[in-house]
Amino acid sequence: MTLVIAYADNDICFMVGDTLLSHEHFQLKQDVGPVNGEFHTLKIQILSGSIAVAFAGKFQESYHAVRELRDALSAHPDIDPVVWLAQKDGVAGCEFLVLLNRDRKKLFRISDGTTSEFRTTYIGLQDEYRRYMDLRKPYGGPATRRVVDGGVAEEIPVTEGEKEFDVVSDAMEALSRDTVGRKHTSVGAISGCVIRVVDARISRQLEYMQAVAVSNFPWEPQGGFTMLAANTDNRGVGIFFRAGGRGFILPTCGETPCIASYASDLTAFIEEAKDKLGMTLIGGTW
Repeated sequence: MTLVIAYADNDICFMVGDTLLSHEHFQLKQDVGPVNGEFHTLKIQILSGSIAVAFAGKFQESYHAVRELRDALSAHPDIDPVVWLAQKDGVAGCEFLVLLNRDRKKLFRISDGTTSEFRTTYIGLQDEYRRYMDLRKPYGGPATRRVVDGGVAEEIPVTEGEKEFDVVSDAMEALSRDTVGRKHTSVGAISGCVIRVVDARISRQLEYMQAVAVSNFPWEPQGGFTMLAANTDNRGVGIFFRAGGRGFILPTCGETPCIASYASDLTAFIEEAKDKLGMTLIGGTW
C-alpha cells in the first residue's frame, strides 16, 4: 500500500512518499526486502516543473491514469490536471494528490471524483499515517541556512514550511525502516530512500531530492549507496549501491516502473540510465 504526505504554503510545497508496492504483487515471503526493486515504483510523479501527482490505491489504474495525464499535458499544456483527474473514468478505488507550483502554491486531493484543497494532507493507509504521526519529532535543525547567490553568502532564517519538510522527511524515513509490531510491511522504500519532491531553492521548480550514504565501518569499507535524481527532460531517480554492483532506476511515467541494473560502477550506472531512458542522473559520489 502507500503513504504520501504533502504540503503547500506560500514559501514551500512538497510531497514525501514511500515506494513499496502492495502485497498483492508479492509471490514469496522472501520477496519483501529493502532492496528488491521489482516491487517499488515512483508514487510521486513530476510531470513538469510546476505539476506533480501522487497516487494510491489500485496501482495499474492509477499509474496508467498519471501516464495518460502526462501525455494529455504534452499535447495541451493548458489542461487543468485537477479537473482532468477528477473526471477520469476507470479510477474507482484510486486516490490522487496534485501539487501545483505556480504563483500560488496549491495542493489538491482527489478521491472518487471529489476534489478538495488542503494546506497539508495525505493519501494512503490510515494505520500507517498514525504510525507516521507517532514517529514525528520536533524540528531539531539549524535556525538559519547559508545560501550563496552569485558568490555572495547570506544567512537566511529557516521558514516554518522548510522545518515541516525536514520533520516529514525524517518521520517518513523512520517509518519506512520501522517493522516493530507491524504484521505486514505495507509502507517501505529501498534502503529507506523515500521519495522527496520539493520546489527547489535555486530553480524554483519541482525536483526530486538526492541522498548519499557511506559506511564508516572497517569491516564494511565499501558499504553505502547514492540516490541520484534526473530533474530535466526525462525525470526520475536512480539508486546505486557501492558494493555488489546493483542499482535501480525509477523513471517518471516509464513503461517499466522500476528497472534493475547490474552496472559495474556508478559511472556505468549513470550511463545506462542515459542510454536506455534518456535520464541525466546527478547526485553524490563517495
